[in-house]
Amino acid sequence: MGEHSKHFYEFGRFRINSGARVLLRDQEIVQLTPKVFDILLALVENSGQVISKDGLMKKVWPDSFVEEGNLTQNISLLRKALGEGQNGNQYIETVARRGYRFVAPVRESWDEGTDHVRDKAPHGEAEIVEPGKTVSHQSDSVGPADGGFVEYVTTGARRHRQVVVACLLVLVLAAAGTIYFINGSKSVDGSSGAIESIAVLPFVNEASDTDAEYFSDEITESLINNLSQLPKLRVVPRSVVLNYKGRESDPRKIARDLNVRAVLTGRVHRRGDTLSIQVDLIDVANVSQMWGQHYDHRISDILLVQEDISRDIFENLRLKLSVEEQKQLEAHSLYLKGRNYWNKRTEDGLLQGIEYFRKAIEIDQNYAQAYAGLADCYNMLVVYGINQPREAFPKAKEAATRALSIDGTLAEARTSLAFIEHRWDWAREDAERDFKLAIKYKPTYAPAHQWYSSYLVAMGRFDEAIAEAKRAEELEPLSFISNSHLGWILYLAGRNDEAIEHCKRLLDVDPNFFPARRYLGLAYEQKGMYNEAIDQFQQGVKLSGSPLMMSLLGHAYAASGKKSEARRILAELDKQKQRYVSPYTVATIYAGLGEKDQAFKWLEKAFEERDIWLMNLKVDPVLASLRADRRFENLLRRTSLTP
Repeated sequence: MGEHSKHFYEFGRFRINSGARVLLRDQEIVQLTPKVFDILLALVENSGQVISKDGLMKKVWPDSFVEEGNLTQNISLLRKALGEGQNGNQYIETVARRGYRFVAPVRESWDEGTDHVRDKAPHGEAEIVEPGKTVSHQSDSVGPADGGFVEYVTTGARRHRQVVVACLLVLVLAAAGTIYFINGSKSVDGSSGAIESIAVLPFVNEASDTDAEYFSDEITESLINNLSQLPKLRVVPRSVVLNYKGRESDPRKIARDLNVRAVLTGRVHRRGDTLSIQVDLIDVANVSQMWGQHYDHRISDILLVQEDISRDIFENLRLKLSVEEQKQLEAHSLYLKGRNYWNKRTEDGLLQGIEYFRKAIEIDQNYAQAYAGLADCYNMLVVYGINQPREAFPKAKEAATRALSIDGTLAEARTSLAFIEHRWDWAREDAERDFKLAIKYKPTYAPAHQWYSSYLVAMGRFDEAIAEAKRAEELEPLSFISNSHLGWILYLAGRNDEAIEHCKRLLDVDPNFFPARRYLGLAYEQKGMYNEAIDQFQQGVKLSGSPLMMSLLGHAYAASGKKSEARRILAELDKQKQRYVSPYTVATIYAGLGEKDQAFKWLEKAFEERDIWLMNLKVDPVLASLRADRRFENLLRRTSLTP
């Protein structure tokens, strides 16, 4: 073969140019990530042979450890790109407990129209033939895939031909390797193969949807932050690239203006609760697309979208990272997964989040953000009645304090600590100071505004509380947590009609979001709409199984005169063993029944356990019947809610 020969593989409607690393379907380019292309090439080169999963991973990821899930995901992407299942087409066969096999007939050639042609039949050996001659193919037996890349048995004659071909390939590869290492990883114009500078342009909102606009900005900012984790990469700051928002500009001109080698562009389209995102990485030095990928994810998994895109970009930048740098990136990936599960606020989600944060800390014991995430998970375990305060809050405080010892300006950790100081330590001044510091360090961190509003409403500072809750909603307009929280603040501020309207809008979008049913039921109850309140609490109990929702139902029964139903709820709560039952919420049922002594008995128990809901004592409408009692004023003073 001459030095300008090109190597092709053909199967079905597809043609692979192995040198240019391009897959064509009917002369149109099929977009594949580099790793997906590597997998396709490995399968096609060994058409008909079983390739073990372990061997395939070693071939595609030779210098790094990856989980089998990465291979499975990339195989799935490859099958999707090839259109498997359409018109009965199948190209890749999964061989149970062994690996994968490419089963479509493959034709191999060098240069278009030359005589170096080889046909490869599935389950058979390929042979070099002369023009015009045909060849019959016989299937060879395939040995067990026990970790080798390809395992098969050949006849003596065929083995001889393979040895000759293998020797030629070794010589060619050796020559190619020599050229590569002499020239280094050079691009066409002589620039370094690794990308050392990049600009992430603001993602375009294709739907002209204000909600999708939020996601466009969120993803852009997140990618800039994530790429900035790479020590060998210069990333243009967000404040600079924002100047290009809404402008159709030539990426090459932008790259020259910003003095970067690569530009990342993206488009976001929202369809219901799904985000469709197209991302393209452009190597401006070579005026070529290095990589492009389409992602479809649920809105609730936006952090996973960011992690997927970041991981793929890291891979395609071709940076040579040290072992330590690779560990840092792995820790960051685990942190993003932890935050995604924390966002779900379910028991399984919080426990899974703890595991991811712990794994990140095992890799990097000075990873302040992972400690902050750990603190937040422990805090929410108490809020959602999964752990008792004395179980989880000390762990949360230890993690938050550790994070701040590493980075005293970390807003996430400062917010976690302020939450603990408010709900567990009852340290009013310390809590407010740390909430304000968190907002100062990171004004765009929504949980800081959200939890500060909880503090403010507990102090009776309603207007400030509503302003902070609205700010959290503005920062995360599609977050059900932030949105429903505003409904709760409106209820505690006595603005029940607004709370009802607000929560109804949320439930129109997601009827299964039980916190919104909690706040809607409370607002109905304050307006004397007991049947509506009971209905909301009953649905909330079915959706969550939460003792908190059961307690609210019990109080609504009591307040509406259904005393036997209220006592039935008390009996059920007494039998509850799996979840923590808040003494404060039990006290509210007795208050609704008019049994003040029992109510104060349980409030004292709440005081002993430092129940988190005790901080609402001053403003909680369901305890209005107790406020004239001296015991109530005494309790306010002991919990630092009054001077």
